[in-house]
Amino acid sequence: MKTHPRVLLVDSNPDDRALAALLLRRELPDVEVEEVGDGMVLADRLPLGGFAAVVTEYRLDWGDGLQVLETIRSLAPDCPVVFFASEGNEAIVAQGLRKGLSAYVVKGSAGYLELPTAVRRAIDRSADLRASREGLALFQRLTDELSLGTFAVAADGRLIAANEALARILNAESAEALMGRNLIELLSDEALQAQVLAAMARGRAVRGLEAGVRRANLDVTWVRVALWPVVEPGQGIVRFEGALEDITGHREAERELSERAAALGRSNVDLQQFAYVISHDLQEPLQLITRYARLLAGNGSIAPTLDTKRYLTNLVSCTDRMQAMINDVLAYSRVDTRGRPFTDVNFADVVQQAVGNLKAAIDESGAAVSWDRLPVLAADAAQMVQLFQNLIGNALKFRREAPQIRIYAVEEPERCTFAVADNGIGISHEHLERIFGMFQRLHTAAEYPGTGIGLAICKRIVERHGGRVWAVSEVGRGSTFCFTIPRSLTRVRAGETPATKE
Repeated sequence: MKTHPRVLLVDSNPDDRALAALLLRRELPDVEVEEVGDGMVLADRLPLGGFAAVVTEYRLDWGDGLQVLETIRSLAPDCPVVFFASEGNEAIVAQGLRKGLSAYVVKGSAGYLELPTAVRRAIDRSADLRASREGLALFQRLTDELSLGTFAVAADGRLIAANEALARILNAESAEALMGRNLIELLSDEALQAQVLAAMARGRAVRGLEAGVRRANLDVTWVRVALWPVVEPGQGIVRFEGALEDITGHREAERELSERAAALGRSNVDLQQFAYVISHDLQEPLQLITRYARLLAGNGSIAPTLDTKRYLTNLVSCTDRMQAMINDVLAYSRVDTRGRPFTDVNFADVVQQAVGNLKAAIDESGAAVSWDRLPVLAADAAQMVQLFQNLIGNALKFRREAPQIRIYAVEEPERCTFAVADNGIGISHEHLERIFGMFQRLHTAAEYPGTGIGLAICKRIVERHGGRVWAVSEVGRGSTFCFTIPRSLTRVRAGETPATKE
């Protein structure tokens, strides 16, 4: 239940008190007025508190209003006090204001009419101050909990106010211990000191400045500083206020992330170099093994047995398969290292070239390959041909009848999504992720030839272009391979991966 604000009216003159109470109740209907005319009653009543304001006569039979004011200020510092005096005296007014008096109204016909307004104004101002103080306290608690140091400095950088969070950041004993210290001189970099002082001299704000600051134990911590001028009408800049955030943890995380990225970059370079060297170094002995195996198989001077023939046939088959795997590893490692600059590519021409490269396999399988209108995007043209050739070749290989292959694209504001759909044997749902790994085969080489690296190369090509690739499939009902190419790609140097929004 909402309670009305209560006003205590103190006056030893019953007639004046009654008239004042009447006007207050009439003009302030939401206010409850309690009258007191006796000093003993007042002494009993004041300690109970609960008043929104106190109105008191200066001249009382048992004392004066200044005594009432002092008592109220000691018991309830936030309670406003209004003097409603039978005579005006500048000395009394000045003395009352020094002790915290809210208003002074002289009794008389005009004074009685002015009293309700003065009381209402005092109550409202007290409520505003209380709300402001509560808001400030809440802000103080929040900044302390968030470890956000807040402060105020004079024009020369001397601290004149600070919260406890700032003291913790600077490793000081308390906020009071920081008073008088020069915040600018705590910056560890002299160039930044000069920058901040120059901004303050020009009356400008400083935002997002990252700097090291010297703590009380002489070590340095990293902070982000914001500073802005406070201007008072008629006085100009009276001080600077600001906030200081400890970002040492962020800097450490950034440094660690940078080191890990550098290490990963070195690892990727080493792996690419390893794959390239291994592929090349294995080529010569493998070619020699293949050559001698074929010579032995075709040398009529040796009377071959059934076992000899089988051994030689297996040897040639294994060397052929190993040669194909080495070539595929070499192609995989070259996606990044041998990539070409991105240029405007007509994807209809790309698909046409891929289909042309697969003409013999398409004719042999009786496949029908169709495509809708395809966009023009920035890409590596040669790698796009390889990408579509691998996906179309997959559809030709894993077929159960005459392949029907359809290629289309869905254009969006930030990217284009391409799809290669077929009517092949399909893929089980649990295998849709692993098919893009290196040498991941779902069938034996006897059932379907190949090394199992084609889709891994597709994935690497798409990722170099800032996109992603995935498959949707159902066993016995075909598969659809999808990949995205962002529109935001720019022409870049060969081997450089562009930044995208993907």
